[in-house]
Amino acid sequence: MSEPEQNKVDLLFAAEPEDRVFCPTSGPILHHVSLFVSDMEASSRFYTEGLGLTLREEFDDIIGLRAGRRFPFAVASIFLEAGEGRFIELHPAGDGAMSPPGFPMNHLALAVVHVDDAYAQALTVGGTPFDIPVPTEDWDGTPLDVIMSGARPEPMRMAFLQGPSGELIELYQASTKT
Repeated sequence: MSEPEQNKVDLLFAAEPEDRVFCPTSGPILHHVSLFVSDMEASSRFYTEGLGLTLREEFDDIIGLRAGRRFPFAVASIFLEAGEGRFIELHPAGDGAMSPPGFPMNHLALAVVHVDDAYAQALTVGGTPFDIPVPTEDWDGTPLDVIMSGARPEPMRMAFLQGPSGELIELYQASTKT
């Protein structure tokens, strides 16, 4: 990670939780649906100008944090606010390692109070771990601290698993420290 990127990451914890896209919640709620699109600019314009959604945030990458190391996922995203704390997340189709299991929808995301507890509970009733291919790291989808990097980086903890029909689900919680 370059020095300017590191400085940005070091400052991210100054952001107030209520200013973050990934805000805390009292229970599981649908937070966003992730779509892969062939043209980020055209899709962003369509959803904002054509359908009236609001651009909430653009992220350059996701940075995983594990055992004192940081590793990039090599995936960009745009979050569009769809009202009442719900979002549509856009990813470039074929971008990095985040290839879609079901094009164009990749996953649905649920905001939870505690990712680790929600992940463990989901596994007991039919969920299965889902390996996320990351360019320089082995990650099996288990709970992991990450930083969404961009103009306003956001720390969070997330996990991925599949539901009983093979659907991809992201569980996440807002973080205030790593």
